[in-house]
Amino acid sequence: MMLLSSKSPFSVQEAYKTLRTNVTFSLPGTDCKCIGITSANRGEGKSTVAVNLSISLAQLDKKVLLIDCDMRLPTVITKFGIKAQEGLSDYLSGTIEEVPIIRIESKGVDIVPSGTIPPDSTALIDSQVMRDMVAAFKDMYDYVIFDFPPINIVTDAVLLTEMIDGYLLVVRHEFSEYQKIGEMLRQMQFADARIIGFVYNSRSEEKKYYKRRYYRYSYYKDGYYKKSGY
Repeated sequence: MMLLSSKSPFSVQEAYKTLRTNVTFSLPGTDCKCIGITSANRGEGKSTVAVNLSISLAQLDKKVLLIDCDMRLPTVITKFGIKAQEGLSDYLSGTIEEVPIIRIESKGVDIVPSGTIPPDSTALIDSQVMRDMVAAFKDMYDYVIFDFPPINIVTDAVLLTEMIDGYLLVVRHEFSEYQKIGEMLRQMQFADARIIGFVYNSRSEEKKYYKRRYYRYSYYKDGYYKKSGY
């Protein structure tokens, strides 16, 4: 995976600028915004989107914190070339007293690594310690981005709905299945989670670059309808 930078292909830079703009307009106001990013299953690119969206927001001189909440199969710090170390799980379990924050100076982003793989990440996420930590971070940052595990594998993503301002759901062209996406949507709706959009990952074999398309969705009775797309 290539980290977003001025050397990234023009199409990639523009795609993330578009995503950043749509997220900003979907969550107006000056308070800190907590954004959860998840997908139906693994392999759909959610962590890549979480990392590069964080970098894109930091390019606006915003204070951005990226928290790796995917404790079962964490990938965030490896995308920055950092080896595994203590992190979120260690703090939530009481093994360490302070939240480890890694500053990525070249990207202007702070990261909380996932930490040691725990036997039960759900109990750690759904804890008062986690909620208190998030509340403290909201006073320190403009954006807090959560890279959650796939929701069809584990329900960690919806345990903090009362603290998440909006969710981005990542799907992948010719990989994601309609049935699995429908299952994801039902779980999000059951948890009364606010979905601000889909990020559609695809690869153009002719132009050889990745596209990021953003779709805003709204509730309509018991389901969803596509409101607009970019």
